[in-house]
Amino acid sequence: MRSTIAMMILLMSAMVASAQTFSNEPERLIIGGQAGFFRISFDGFTRIYHERSGLTTGAAGMVKVFSPYYLLVKYHHFTKDGAVIVENTVQPQHWREDWYNLGVRYLARDARKVSSYFGFGFAFFTINETGNLSIFGREPGKRNASGFFLDGGLQYRFLKHASLCLELEMTSAGVEGKSGFEGSSVGGFLIGIGANFFIL
Repeated sequence: MRSTIAMMILLMSAMVASAQTFSNEPERLIIGGQAGFFRISFDGFTRIYHERSGLTTGAAGMVKVFSPYYLLVKYHHFTKDGAVIVENTVQPQHWREDWYNLGVRYLARDARKVSSYFGFGFAFFTINETGNLSIFGREPGKRNASGFFLDGGLQYRFLKHASLCLELEMTSAGVEGKSGFEGSSVGGFLIGIGANFFIL
């Protein structure tokens, strides 16, 4: 994990060093994709799935409301396999977590190739747990959760209509209306790298 973060920091440093300028006219529609590393906050997760962290994939879309504010929709997907012992037999477990973020992003544009951004809003989770046990102490199955997210990052505009981004996201969500802070949250921390495309 430390080496991955160090590589990302070096990459962004090189991008800053090679900055050039583009038009500062903000785009109306931006779409993108992302791969990242997610760590779930839920305290009982390791009881069945052994590790809290793993890889994620995702996508995002932004529509300009008025400069520099965008309506933001994001999607992330996270899975984890585990095992439990039932009647002296090892039984497989599977965790699938999908969540959508709906919020606002502040994306200031100027003449530089490197710019920063941040966003916040609501997070909506769908969890599907299959196997013999559940981290929630009940039968496995589908559950919903809701809460909020905060994110921020840097983007490097290497082409007029494309950029690379390095992003950190924090989500907090409680299952079925329960409190979603810290150890009871099915959200967590995500660091990702991706690409954005400026369509209109």
